[in-house]
Amino acid sequence: MGVAATVALAATWTSGPTRHKSAPGGAPAYIADWRRSQLGTWKVVLRWQRTANGSHLDDQIRIAQRPPDRLSVAAGSVEARQGDRNLACATGEDGRLRCRDAGPAPPYDQDVNAGEGVLRQQLLGPKRLYDVTATGAHCYDFRLRVNYPAPPYGRQARFCFDEATGAPTLRDVQQPPGRDLQEAISVSGQVDDANLAPPPGISG
Repeated sequence: MGVAATVALAATWTSGPTRHKSAPGGAPAYIADWRRSQLGTWKVVLRWQRTANGSHLDDQIRIAQRPPDRLSVAAGSVEARQGDRNLACATGEDGRLRCRDAGPAPPYDQDVNAGEGVLRQQLLGPKRLYDVTATGAHCYDFRLRVNYPAPPYGRQARFCFDEATGAPTLRDVQQPPGRDLQEAISVSGQVDDANLAPPPGISG
């Protein structure tokens, strides 16, 4: 999960009834790995599969990051940041995807700190949403511990990070009525300007 997506969850997080008094030790380790991932330089190609109500979608997600620059391309959409500017990308009437300057982005470290703050609300303390268990090197299981509408990581989930680069290598979120699975096909710590440029066919 990227910085912007994590921060967006802050607006919907509320406390609820709890079942346990203390969080398992996996949560601090997960937060540390998440932060390392956000601050690292890497590129990854993920196979994306979504199943719900008998339907099945298959695609690829390509993410390149060299803070503060970041580019994510998935299912015909693009999310991008270049330096201190956000880009907004949308498909025009001619079917082509175009990107434009969407205004200033917050300082990158500030964005990461805000995302970490949201995670701490969700994963630590007596009012946390999830119990987190470390299941291996840089891999974590999430289990929802309260009744919560549209939980951000489903009823249960698993997340993994690449040991060498910190890149996300697995995101497996399960909740009725389906499953959202992202698995890394390739990971690299080498990122150049071309990896961070909008894909061919997108005009500014």
